[in-house]
Amino acid sequence: MKKTVSTRNEAGIPGVPGTDTHILTAILIAAISAVLCFMPGCGFKLGNTFGGPIICNNCPASNTDFIYTANAAGSPSTVSALSANATTGALTAVAGSPYSTGTQSLVLAADPSRSFLYVANSQSSNISAFRINAANGALSVVAGSPFPAEFGMYSLVVDPLSGQFLYAVTGSSAKLWIYSINTSTGALSPLSGTPMAIAPSGTESTSVVIDSSGKYLYVTNEPGGPGGASIYGFSRDPSSGWLTPLGGFPIPVDGLANRSAFDRTSKFLLVTGNSVFGLNGGLDVFSLNSSTGALTLSAGSPVQVGNDPNGVAVDASGNFVYVPNTADVTISAFTLDQTTGGLTVISGSPFPSGGMGSINGPLGVAADISGHVYVCNASNDISVFSTNGNGGLMAITGSPFSDGGNGPSAILFVQ
Repeated sequence: MKKTVSTRNEAGIPGVPGTDTHILTAILIAAISAVLCFMPGCGFKLGNTFGGPIICNNCPASNTDFIYTANAAGSPSTVSALSANATTGALTAVAGSPYSTGTQSLVLAADPSRSFLYVANSQSSNISAFRINAANGALSVVAGSPFPAEFGMYSLVVDPLSGQFLYAVTGSSAKLWIYSINTSTGALSPLSGTPMAIAPSGTESTSVVIDSSGKYLYVTNEPGGPGGASIYGFSRDPSSGWLTPLGGFPIPVDGLANRSAFDRTSKFLLVTGNSVFGLNGGLDVFSLNSSTGALTLSAGSPVQVGNDPNGVAVDASGNFVYVPNTADVTISAFTLDQTTGGLTVISGSPFPSGGMGSINGPLGVAADISGHVYVCNASNDISVFSTNGNGGLMAITGSPFSDGGNGPSAILFVQ
């Protein structure tokens, strides 16, 4: 399912083919959510994943990691918190979860110290901020939260080095918001001159990512009507947080409603797109020139994925790539050649996404550092898979696990 401010319906629900009808997906979400609220054990979810796992290198060793989901349905919407056993991948709800946010929470991001969690609320036009209890994963509201933003907020990313800046784009305009983060309190303050225009008016953004060095930021952007999507590139001042457009951009990317993520070393940027191979989506791989910020499309791109790819995640080893296909109720899996960026389909792919119920398409994916893959499903549960060292997906004992929220729109792993 694509962003709620989109004007296209692109087969976000299994069995519903994509069309070019110009309707707000938000209406469809609200209608289905309302129906499912009266069905015991059922619920409706949206989901995407951005970037790789949030890893704290200086934090005390622990056998417990955390999974967070932004839940779009409900008034207010919520964020769920679950602890993840680092050995088995099994999930347990954190006491107090889910936590109230704003209206239609669609995306979330954490700072590199795993101290703060940020949730973008599309319809209430703001960003909720929480402090993360490092011992048990519980959340507490940051003073001043929620912080003003723009309608349709759709992707967030935090400066991966200092954690001093947060960047956000919206599916209702071509503007990019830049906030400074008080690293003591987690409070957000918009920088002077924000929001900044990043593309022609009448376009909308679908994802924002930063490479692991913190030097470069990229935004995928698409026209509000017919036309192809593009990537805009910027160099980033680590002291001020401000952005400068890179030469040679924008560059074309296949498909629409794109989602993107770097591998852990940021050697490659992976971007999904809808309707690249007929109804099926595609996955582009770009190599990053770490000296200039230039992106070069890898040979063999795009490769075919399923119908309505709704995110992309690269495991911590950098060897395996996973794409949730919402309308197909599957996960596409590939090996990633770390020299060329080439993708090879893993035997058995695509794999069943493992949700319960009749409406159970995968809506987001995240990978931990221990060989587990987490998938949030439209059946209000989370499937957990082991990769067994070869990238193939095998459901762990007890999977799927209850999410605890209604309408998750994003899933994030925090170590």
